[in-house]
Amino acid sequence: MIHPLVFAALAGLLLAACQEETVPPPPVRPVLSARVAIDEAGLQSFVGTVEARDKVDLGFQVLGRLLTRTVDVGDVVRSGEVVATIDPTTLDLTVRSAEAALGNRRAERENAAATVTRVEALRATGTAAEANLEDARTAYDAADAAVRQAEADLAKARDALGYAELRAGFDGIVTATGAEPGQTVAAGESIVTIAKPDPRDAVIDVPDWLVGTLKSAATFAVAPQIAPDQTIVGQLRETAPDADPLTRTRRLKIALTDPPSLFRLGSTVEVRTDRRASPTITLPEAAVLTRDGGTFVWVITVNETGSLAQREGTVALRQVTTAPADQGRLHIVSGLSAGERVAIAGVHSLQGGQKVLVPADGTRGSEGDAS
Repeated sequence: MIHPLVFAALAGLLLAACQEETVPPPPVRPVLSARVAIDEAGLQSFVGTVEARDKVDLGFQVLGRLLTRTVDVGDVVRSGEVVATIDPTTLDLTVRSAEAALGNRRAERENAAATVTRVEALRATGTAAEANLEDARTAYDAADAAVRQAEADLAKARDALGYAELRAGFDGIVTATGAEPGQTVAAGESIVTIAKPDPRDAVIDVPDWLVGTLKSAATFAVAPQIAPDQTIVGQLRETAPDADPLTRTRRLKIALTDPPSLFRLGSTVEVRTDRRASPTITLPEAAVLTRDGGTFVWVITVNETGSLAQREGTVALRQVTTAPADQGRLHIVSGLSAGERVAIAGVHSLQGGQKVLVPADGTRGSEGDAS
């Protein structure tokens, strides 16, 4: 006869075994995923212009009415060439006034010198006091100082008269004009802008997020719009430190080395990033998991022998390095390669080694490529 306690233990074991056999396996979860691809947005073209690296705004150093401007946009100028003049009447009168003042001061000095000579003679005969001689010499010193001041004023007036002519400081091309004859211009106001023809840059404005994907010496393919097949290579030379507050774009200056004549100053060019030098991968922010100070994605290994409509796969966590991209996306700097498949939704509820269902590309539940 079986003891009641032994019978109860056997019954419990049988019941537990039946329960284990009847518990169904966890269902394979469908997951939204996408294959990683190179982001074509990072390869888009931008329209810009060819600009001189070195240019200067020329302006008069004095106020005046613009009399002539002998150059226009596109003209070639040589160093020292007169490009504009202002009315010199007032400046010429200032010179004449300074010359007259200098003549007056010299006459006063001559008179003071004659007085010193006369007093010295009287002093020698004892008919003039020593104090009179000292006063005469002091008056001469003052008259001599006044002459030197008048000479300096005359030199300054003549220099100002020379400012009535605006001359080019180097060989270059006129790229802009700022005033027309007859206009009153202030001191320092730009009259013409002269640029050196070489070296030249291609200047473009790109989205702020794209700057973070470029290397410090990134290369670009640059072509004139009038001849798209005449492509040359340019190298990133300067990046604006701040984005434009209205357009949220940043200005890039791309150095052009020995550009042909088609790349003349002011011409319009099309600039495209070099795919080989700057491959770009971006993912939606929802596909990136932040954990313990690191960033991760769920990489899916798919069993290619399954159904064509959907196949089973296994997820594994992989750490990646990210950088800001455009709104709602992150740039993947390292950790992923084109062609791999990643989960792009529900990343917080997945577990390492978990089985998932991956719909085939183009079927409902799949988003295809993630670039």
